[in-house]
Amino acid sequence: MLNESRLKNKIRDAFNEEKEEQDASAAMDRIATKLAQAIVEEIKQVSIIYSAGLTAPNGPVAGTFNYTIS
Repeated sequence: MLNESRLKNKIRDAFNEEKEEQDASAAMDRIATKLAQAIVEEIKQVSIIYSAGLTAPNGPVAGTFNYTIS
C-alpha cells in the first residue's frame, strides 16, 4: 500500500542529512539518489487487486483488466 507519510519522512530525511553540506552539487546528487530510491521503494509497495474483466474459455486470456490500486 502506498504511504504518503512514509514517503514524506524519507524525503525530509534526505534533505536533513545534507543541510550542512558545503558541496552543493554533490549534496544535490545524493538528495536526488535518495529521493529516487524512496519513490521506487514506495511504488514497490503498491498492491493491485484484480476485480474482474478477463476471460479464457478455451484460448488466450482476453478482456479488460479491472482493478484498484492501494
